[in-house]
Amino acid sequence: MTAMTAAASTEPTPRPLGHGPLRADLLGAALDRVRFAGTPVLRRVYVGVRDRDWRTVPAQVLGVESEGGDRVTVHVRHDNGDVGFRWTGTISLTDRELTFEMDGQAERDFLRSRVGLCLLHPLRLAGTPVLVRGPDGEHTGRFPERISPHQPLRDIVAMRYHDGGLEVSIELDGDVFETEDQRNWTDASYKTYGTPLSLPFPVRLRRGRRVRQRMRLSVTGRPAPARTPARGPAGVRLGADGPPLPAIGLQHRGPVPAESRALAEAGPAFVHADVRMDLDGWREHVAEAGEVARGLGVPLRVGAVRATPGQVAELAGTPMDTLLLFGPRLTTTRELAEAARRVFAGTGLRIGGGSRAHFAELNRADGLPVDLLDLVCFPITATAHADDTASVRETLRVHPRVVAQARELAGGRPVLVGPVSLRPAWDPWAPDAPPPPPDPRHRGPFGAAWTVGALAALGLAGAAEISLYETTGPRGVVGAPVWHVLAALRPYAGGRLVRLDLPDGLTGLAVRKDARHLIIVANPSDEPRALDPGGRDWELLAESPLADGVRPARDGPLVLPGPSVAFSPPTTRTRQERTPDA
Repeated sequence: MTAMTAAASTEPTPRPLGHGPLRADLLGAALDRVRFAGTPVLRRVYVGVRDRDWRTVPAQVLGVESEGGDRVTVHVRHDNGDVGFRWTGTISLTDRELTFEMDGQAERDFLRSRVGLCLLHPLRLAGTPVLVRGPDGEHTGRFPERISPHQPLRDIVAMRYHDGGLEVSIELDGDVFETEDQRNWTDASYKTYGTPLSLPFPVRLRRGRRVRQRMRLSVTGRPAPARTPARGPAGVRLGADGPPLPAIGLQHRGPVPAESRALAEAGPAFVHADVRMDLDGWREHVAEAGEVARGLGVPLRVGAVRATPGQVAELAGTPMDTLLLFGPRLTTTRELAEAARRVFAGTGLRIGGGSRAHFAELNRADGLPVDLLDLVCFPITATAHADDTASVRETLRVHPRVVAQARELAGGRPVLVGPVSLRPAWDPWAPDAPPPPPDPRHRGPFGAAWTVGALAALGLAGAAEISLYETTGPRGVVGAPVWHVLAALRPYAGGRLVRLDLPDGLTGLAVRKDARHLIIVANPSDEPRALDPGGRDWELLAESPLADGVRPARDGPLVLPGPSVAFSPPTTRTRQERTPDA
């Protein structure tokens, strides 16, 4: 077993609430996993505080008072130097009813984009009709099956819907609410929130201003019978061939040592450099990325961000095979694409575009000039809204859907997904703000396990190219456990993905090239998972090292600790005593 470095966990410990069929967990300042008789009803209820640039201001829990587990009061503060907001939440549960009341006050003047209650509904509600009561009466809608670019439910004071054998009713006070499809940001939920986006933002909240909101959830009926879990460790079953293994590239940020053998062994198919055309220094960054690409013997792909049509000609002569263009609003305009077609006519350069913010902007783009593009692209960041590990893990469920819709929008053109990251290197809507800190999970076993799931989900959905993380540094693959995943895949470049049937709780990918198969199984959870080795030898990458990383099949069930990654057949690349440095 090859050792991985674990990231330190700073996530709060869940506090169980409720004694009857309706239960939930207090997770920091949020109410998590609201469930009735074990069936999830709401993914989360929380107070969202967003600053002028839509950045989430973290909650600091000042104190918690509990009354027997059915009633709890939580005192919370949000302070980032600009925003200052304090609130008290009172949560109570009975057998079939839950109430969450928020009473808050601004501690100073600040500009806010949103302050108030947010409810996350589970994805299994896709297609479910909803009866909405608003200020002007009742109307019907539904939780959408396709990812809705705009709010599918508006003007909500109350909502009622059926979920299996349950009838769920929600009443909301203190604001007018609406629902958005969070799959636009790869969150595995629909979100109901206060302060409609049709109103102007940001808005100044004056010192001393009170904000009071309340939600009441009631549940009737009985849940559908739960599925009986399989007994014993299930194995891996290979299915039919899928699409080709996507070309996997790496983002470039910062110089790479010339002696970086480990980067070459990761086998990037291309180097991807995004440059801010509205800032000085972009030419030097492109030149540096070109040197890295030449050293690796792979193509260079350049993303020109916040570009204007007049700047396109300045990119002429750049040794790249693909140019991705994004205007000031981080989508591709017809004027940009037309300028690129004129400048690079007859060169064979691929012109691409889409969104450099999120899938949401691609999904909402009016007049995307697909007819002038050779490929369509959009990025994925797993922490656009929530950064707890459970929410990050759940984003993998949404990847196939966003790729499927992107391919529809692309009209048969290849889709490049990237950059793909746990946390972005810059905030697209606050470009001049300091960059977000690197996600520590990236350099731990969870980062490797999540990447396996992302590559499988995106690839099997038909993504042609995937641009990951960065080459080196705190967001890089060199020196991180994910390097082992990429190094194992390198000999299979040009192969085909194979569909996998896996036990619940595991994710994985398989690839075939000629007569060879590689299977990578990942456990992104915090709990160990048993796997029938199926007559195969496996090698395990986890947090704690063992003397021998090769686990013969005859030794019985293979237990994947959480989180971890297993390879079959074992590869010499993963038998190193340590993760390679640059």
